Amino acid sequence: MLKKLVVLLLLSTTLFLSMSALGQGKSRELYPIVQGGKEGYIDRNGRIIVEPQFDIAYYFSEGIGLIATALKKDVDGQVVKIPQKWGLIDSTGKVIVQPQFNSTGCVFSGGLICVGMDDGVGFIDKTGKLVINPRFSQAKDFSEGMAPVKIGEKWGYIGKDGRILISPQFDAANNFSEGLALVQVNGRYTYINKAGQVVIHLSATGANDFHEGLARVVIGDSDAKGKSGYIDKSGKIVIRPQFNDACDFYEGLACADVDGKIGYIDRTGRIVIAPQFEVAADFSEGLAIVVIDGYYGFINKEGEFVIEPQFTWSRQFSGGLAHVMVGEEMGYVNKSGKYVWVPTK
Repeated sequence: MLKKLVVLLLLSTTLFLSMSALGQGKSRELYPIVQGGKEGYIDRNGRIIVEPQFDIAYYFSEGIGLIATALKKDVDGQVVKIPQKWGLIDSTGKVIVQPQFNSTGCVFSGGLICVGMDDGVGFIDKTGKLVINPRFSQAKDFSEGMAPVKIGEKWGYIGKDGRILISPQFDAANNFSEGLALVQVNGRYTYINKAGQVVIHLSATGANDFHEGLARVVIGDSDAKGKSGYIDKSGKIVIRPQFNDACDFYEGLACADVDGKIGYIDRTGRIVIAPQFEVAADFSEGLAIVVIDGYYGFINKEGEFVIEPQFTWSRQFSGGLAHVMVGEEMGYVNKSGKYVWVPTK
């Protein structure tokens, strides 16, 4: 979402989550709920599969969910759960690994996920077996067969066997997306290929990953006065920097800020949904989150409301369901706006 969308990264006032799609959508994957202060899982029909029993139940990816123990802490008058140890659960509700990891990545990718241990960060498989030793100070999940890892003060990339494929040399490194990865050295952004070769040099103060063949770049001052536009994989600017802020392209459209209001553009830079929203997010499964007067709703690609603004928070649609918040209660709606799980806390 755009910078103006300060997401309520709280699930049932407890669970920190990402707004990006987590690969959830296959029938074997479950959806976290909260009931009576404990968290469990439902299927896409709203049937409880795993009774609420965990401090934290996180989203599924590749058929595996994350669970955690947590401590409660008062933050500005609101009780928040702080994750302590993380474990794994499968779609039958069987706990594969009891909570024992200090931290985890967001998603399984190619059967692996990064975990934090006392010795550092490594990677486990879906059985919880350690397959890449915890020898990194930081790591990100795998994407396109490679994962960014930090050794000492520099980032490089490894393969799924743990072998270093691109030596640590970057100050910052993103995941590979569409064959290229955004890296940073001495404050300068470049894109590299999987051989570690620089293929695009940028004179930009900000940049994003490639999506649907285009990457958002920010040209101008780095103090929020720069303008956002888009480049193609040759590094050529194809949509001139003109927006106060902008999103990545998903499903052919990207949200863009024009004079403080947010609308959507197509791949030519043409405005196809007029700027009118306070907040907007990427399209997912044909619908996008937008905010009017502080309330979240969903529009289609014609800019028409399919689900009127009524929620105090929402996550994008995944697997036909969207996680929503009404007050402090969390529920799920389908694409017609009907509750599959009535909000609870």
